[in-house]
Amino acid sequence: MQWQRLVLRACLTAVVVAGACVPRPPEERASLSPFKPETVRESVYRFPLPADPPTLDPAHVTDTVSDSVMKRLFDGLVRFDTELKIAPSIAESWIVSEDGLTYKFFLRKDVEFHNGRVVVSDDFLYSFTRILDAATRSERAQMLFLVKGAREFYEGKVKQVEGLEAPDEHTFKITLAKPYAPFLGVLAMTNFCVVPREEVEKDAEGFAQHPVGTGAFVFSSWDRDNQVVLKANRKYFRGSPKIDVLVFKITPDENTRYQMFMNGDLEHTDIPFGKMAEIMRDPTRAAMVHGVTAMDMYCYGFQTQKAPFDNKFLRLAFNYAVDKESVIKNILESRGEWQKTYVPPGSFYFKQDSAGYPYDPEKARKYLARAGYPGGKGLAEVTLNIDQQQLSRQIAQQVQEDLRQIGVKVRLEQTDWATFLDRVYAGEPSFFQNTWLADYPDPDNWLYVLLESTQAGAQGNITRFAHSKFDHYVRMARQTVDENERAYLYGKAEDVALAAAPWLLLYWRKNLTLVQPYVKGLTITAMDRTPQLNNTPMDKVYFVSGKAPD
Repeated sequence: MQWQRLVLRACLTAVVVAGACVPRPPEERASLSPFKPETVRESVYRFPLPADPPTLDPAHVTDTVSDSVMKRLFDGLVRFDTELKIAPSIAESWIVSEDGLTYKFFLRKDVEFHNGRVVVSDDFLYSFTRILDAATRSERAQMLFLVKGAREFYEGKVKQVEGLEAPDEHTFKITLAKPYAPFLGVLAMTNFCVVPREEVEKDAEGFAQHPVGTGAFVFSSWDRDNQVVLKANRKYFRGSPKIDVLVFKITPDENTRYQMFMNGDLEHTDIPFGKMAEIMRDPTRAAMVHGVTAMDMYCYGFQTQKAPFDNKFLRLAFNYAVDKESVIKNILESRGEWQKTYVPPGSFYFKQDSAGYPYDPEKARKYLARAGYPGGKGLAEVTLNIDQQQLSRQIAQQVQEDLRQIGVKVRLEQTDWATFLDRVYAGEPSFFQNTWLADYPDPDNWLYVLLESTQAGAQGNITRFAHSKFDHYVRMARQTVDENERAYLYGKAEDVALAAAPWLLLYWRKNLTLVQPYVKGLTITAMDRTPQLNNTPMDKVYFVSGKAPD
């Protein structure tokens, strides 16, 4: 999903390097709890986040930081299991018509909102209609435009959405105007979780700060730029969580997160730049490393409708000028795979034979000249906009140097995550960090959502890329059920994208995560970004007693 993205109680440096800073087991951590003395016996999972969430309203989430918190607060009709298969959630079963147009969902009868009211089909009717109401300004409204009558409702031409129905209290029916192959996967996104009408309408603006859902955890408090506290929902329909309190610790600096983890003040964390080799030399720490290669992209985007990056030859020059293998080896310490495609490995379609843009400074110089800037002459200094993460700066500095080698001057500009997103969605920066974690494991989530022309802006296409042939291929693919035919169409679309280069491709991330040895049941999936771990089911996590190993 899009958009990604952090008290220090450090051990002495010499102790950390020696590996002697041992994480505290649960029974020794009561004094660290931020809660009152009468609650110190609660099991508290301290969960790091790299930034303060921009929102906690499902209608507006577009980033992994917000999504990480909301995944624990809300539920939808369906969900992804740890193998990324569609699984029941509030809908215990469903039927899809033979023509692929009608979806009928049968709801569980034992699901309650955190305010105690039972969820019924009218709640889904309200939640979906709310997203499509133009007054809501949902960044994901267009993802429902294939619902019959949705666009007309969004444009104010009709009073209700024809394709959304609640025929009885426990049945929710969706009718599409056209077949849409990845629709069930889309419905598993956090945006399409159910919300209680009475809570939203009681305080429409404040709902994003005091959310009420159905999830495994209940919102307790939010201390901006410090922490978000959730407490276990003991009436959760899939079973009571095994931990009592989930505390999201807002910690922007990755090295601070690492030191907190090693001091026993976090239950998991990402691995900062320069630490991987040190960790792997220590058997105790190496045993704490968990994770897989994820459907998680880190690259840069070009504002293709704004000079100078409305010139595809300049975009190609930048792609060939950057040494991606050096970034992966020397900065990521091999925690990534070279990005040669626009669709990640792991999808049913993957362009295995793509050459991508190999490091070739001479070819970069030729494209630069063809763009009208021989040796960089006539090209004004370019600003590269990134977030505040140290890793982001390390990568940007190498890109800056690689581009300097072909005559291009680049200035780096870092801003907090929420400000960065707002500016990118508005189309202000010309050259910027572009990250995406899969919302659903289908090529549609990459090629259509991120590059189709009607998705421009906050909907996903932040580069404003527009190409008629590309649009034709991806629009046809999403209406095609046969996977072989869909794969052919996606291949044609990727050929167009690779030739036009709306992104500076860098790498697919590995979500390698340090997890305390007393933490059990934490299953990291290919749709997880660390440390956010969006798809990890936290209601299954528990602590084992006993002393952490020395």
